[in-house]
Amino acid sequence: MNAAVAFDIYGTLIDTQAVLTRLSELVGDKAPAVSQLWRQKQLEYSFRRGLMGDYCDFSVCTRQALLFACRQQQVDISAAAVEQAMQAYAELNAFTDVPAGLQALQQQGIPLYAFSNGSRAAVQHLLKRAGIADSFTGVISVEDVRSFKPDPKVYQHLVNSCGVTANEVCLVSSNSFDILGAAHAGLRTAWLRRDPQTIFDPWDIQPDILLDDFSALASQLSAAN
Repeated sequence: MNAAVAFDIYGTLIDTQAVLTRLSELVGDKAPAVSQLWRQKQLEYSFRRGLMGDYCDFSVCTRQALLFACRQQQVDISAAAVEQAMQAYAELNAFTDVPAGLQALQQQGIPLYAFSNGSRAAVQHLLKRAGIADSFTGVISVEDVRSFKPDPKVYQHLVNSCGVTANEVCLVSSNSFDILGAAHAGLRTAWLRRDPQTIFDPWDIQPDILLDDFSALASQLSAAN
């Protein structure tokens, strides 16, 4: 039974496409390559810091990853342009299927939580800007335990914050590493495949629910209970 549902934010509820648009304005034709490497290194840096026990705000990982991506792609980016690219992360909108999907879940009476590597302030700002902040019972950030997904203590913090047992929490995420981390910690999982070309990691763990459309989540969760 699902007593609480938690959602990853960036790429799951919030569309990061605007970041690529801003990059295109700043670095031109190399924007797609820079954007892809930026995201890859952003996660890698958070993984490293989690393993090292060297926590910092996720925005630090994001900034350092952008600098790496630009240098790797031989893009000369100014300090002002870096700030403009970083600001794009604060100006993102929700995917179009999210408001109605969250409303359907609210009608089931299940507490909903935003759960992110980002700071609580950054996530609250995004949710408010996207007009979906009132859908959530609370915002749970890794900053409280000073580590990053997929550290098991991050998921335990989520469970503790929800006030239920691990197998009563369902994590919804578009990131397979997040799904694997949550499943390893005993949570139920729903993988949202935003990009039909994305392949789930070939581990011996599979998500409990596979979604191609966020609007189908409410019915699939109800069927799984």
